[in-house]
Amino acid sequence: MGDIPSIYDFLQLLDFLRGDPAAYFVLGTASMILILRDWRWSLITLLVQYLVVGLLYADVLLAHLAFIRVLIGIFVCLILYITAQQVNWGRNPEDVTEEEEKQLAKSRLSRFGIYSLATDTPFRLFLALLLALSIWAVAHRVELQLPALPTHINLAVLTLAGMGIVTTAITSEPMKSGMGILTFMIGFDLFYSTVEQSAVMLALSSITMLIISVTIAYLVQAGHNIRALLN
Repeated sequence: MGDIPSIYDFLQLLDFLRGDPAAYFVLGTASMILILRDWRWSLITLLVQYLVVGLLYADVLLAHLAFIRVLIGIFVCLILYITAQQVNWGRNPEDVTEEEEKQLAKSRLSRFGIYSLATDTPFRLFLALLLALSIWAVAHRVELQLPALPTHINLAVLTLAGMGIVTTAITSEPMKSGMGILTFMIGFDLFYSTVEQSAVMLALSSITMLIISVTIAYLVQAGHNIRALLN
């Protein structure tokens, strides 16, 4: 019977993603969370983001501490997934007819040739592209880099913080807005992990993440119940 793979074995396996590739991958996931409207894809993207950020944590923390942060991210995504299932992924109440649902869905779409996109998707695409280019430019200006951070960590921190704030600011849905808050918190935690690496801070940041995710779950369920009563 073979030995059980260790955390270091996984890090070695994913060595091709470490450093700059991980930072650019995070730039992509944070942008997708801003652009996507479907909760399913946004939640999958958030989970992937937690996994990739784990590689960045491993650059500034001991491997087992980075692994714990990835586990916390998985728990956060699990809480959001259970909540989304309970509210039927934000769909309309069951007493809304199929015809009414089609008309409502159609009203949220704009036609671009043979393609139909959510009304605000072009705006989100433009905003994500503009923000990504701005973050990349700032992250590679030596005089604007955050102190004591490697270039790729600096890019990831600015990406997560910037994309998180913008996602929260332009979104009214609790679930989507909550993902923006969580994205910002990942960036803040990644930055702070380079300054303070104690077990106490690990516990506090983990508890904070879980409290935020539970609060998001409560707001999503409360909003769904209110809409159900109004309908």
